[in-house]
This record gives sequence, C-alpha cells and structure tokens, in this order.
Amino acid sequence: MIEMAAKNKKMMLAGLFLSKFNEKGFSALGYKNFSEAYRGLAAVVGGPWRSVKQYRDEFDPAFDNGRKGWHKRKMHPSRKVFLDEYGGMELDEFAQLVQTQFANEGDVDLDINHAVYQAGVTPASKGTFAARMMTGKGAENYFEEHYVEYPRFTPCEIKRTTDIGCGFDFKLTPPKEEFLGVEVKGLARRSGQIQLTEKEFMMARRLEKRFYLYVVTNFAHEPVPRVIENPLKSGIPFECRANTISQKVWTTTISASA
Repeated sequence: MIEMAAKNKKMMLAGLFLSKFNEKGFSALGYKNFSEAYRGLAAVVGGPWRSVKQYRDEFDPAFDNGRKGWHKRKMHPSRKVFLDEYGGMELDEFAQLVQTQFANEGDVDLDINHAVYQAGVTPASKGTFAARMMTGKGAENYFEEHYVEYPRFTPCEIKRTTDIGCGFDFKLTPPKEEFLGVEVKGLARRSGQIQLTEKEFMMARRLEKRFYLYVVTNFAHEPVPRVIENPLKSGIPFECRANTISQKVWTTTISASA
C-alpha cells in the first residue's frame, strides 16, 4: 500500500465512506449532517476538516451519489488503492471500520480482514461515537493546537496527561511557577452539560487557582473556547450525582458566553 501519514489515511477512509453512503454514512456515525461529520472526524486526528470533504469529493465520481466531484481529473493512485480495497464494503461493516480506526490512536494498519478487530475497540452506538469523538478527543486536539491563544497559557510547556488518570488532561508548566492542571471538555452545541469525575473534582478543589476548565463549545459548527479558572469558586453551580457504577460525578451547564 502507498505510504502516507496515519492521519491522512484515516481522513481518506472517512472521505470514501461518506462519498459512498452519503446521508446514511454520516447518520451511521451519529452525525446530523456532512458539516458535523467533516469537523468531528477531522478534529479527532488533528487535521483540517476540509481534507475530509476533499477526499469525499475525490471519490464522488466512483459512486452514483448525485455529485460529480472531481470528475475532470484522473484519480490519484493512493485514492484508487483505497477505492479498490474498501469501496465494496457494506454500510455496517464499513461504519465499524471507521469507528475503530478513529477510536484507535497512533499508526493504523488498514488490513481489511483484521483492522476492525486488531485494536480491541468495541464499536460505539451511533450517537455515542459521534459525541465521544467530536467532544472528547476532538476537544483535546483543539486545545493542544490553540492553548497558546490564552495569555495565561502562552509561555507554558505542555504535556498531555489524559491517559495517566491524574485528574486533568494537560499539565502546563509556566516559567518559574508551579504547574497548572487543565481539564478539557467539549460540547457539540453552544451550551450543554459537562461532568467532572470524582478525581477531577478533587483535583479542582486541591489546585484551586491552578486548575482550569477549558470548554470547547459549538464544536459541531464553529468551535468557541471558554476558559474557566478555579471552576469550583467561579460561581458555576455543580450538582453531585452518583452514576450506575456508584461513582460520583459533578454536573453543570456551560454555554459559550461567559
């Protein structure tokens, strides 16, 4: 197979899927329209959303989907390889492959016979996948790209701590100061509920002014970041709830406006 960055492989796979299945495609992944699908999927891998759309347009001439796409030029060899290998997949199987590849970090082995099962990822339901990918990993990637735009974070060294389970997603270290903990949350719309786990809540209480919530609202359309310092003392009301596995979470409603 023609070598290319794992990021581009995933976006190309998404473009092929959306080209072949149209509305059924983005709906199968839990998105409401093409725009949500472009932005949500691209954000997961930290790529530009237009790339997913362009890949879709490149594959359009191969399918009877009502769009002409890039029909006036010869298909690039790498696209032809993907079309030959995955273009014949049925909706459910292809959707499962896309879910698994976008849920799996790092390089990808897009072997049609093994890729779905190698990662050990159980495919999510339609709405769950879209929400988790768009507002979870997507929001974290957005923060990593844009955190320097917030003056308090600009001079900091950054370290992703999502997988360590320390109570925040990023450790920011300013020059000659103690570290800051930043917990990133995402909302598909301009407002909605977010949750702090018990560990995140305890860390927010412990760090106080050194703990920040970075909430990316309106993620499905045009992301709007909101930075909240010391959220437990910010005037935002948190309500403690116990979930079905007896773990406490603190819930609040966030909107794009301060």
